[in-house]
Amino acid sequence: MVETVTVTSKGQVTIPSKLRRELRITEGEKLLIIREGNAIKVVPLPKLSKLAGVDEEIFRGKKPSEEIEATRKEWTKEFEKRTRQA
Repeated sequence: MVETVTVTSKGQVTIPSKLRRELRITEGEKLLIIREGNAIKVVPLPKLSKLAGVDEEIFRGKKPSEEIEATRKEWTKEFEKRTRQA
């Protein structure tokens, strides 16, 4: 897919809607910007909550403890904090 976008006076660009849908990029999602020579690469950062369920078959019918849920929330906050600093 090749698209042309325009940079606004604030340095913003709009990701084409078809590409956002295909990559499941939603409002508020964090994106990593990587410079590779004279090119820019934009990579969606996965939220830890989106990784939930990758082991669904193993834990089907079981509910995580409150301690595990609290740890998950803490890790998500820490991950988001670190990605803001990068």
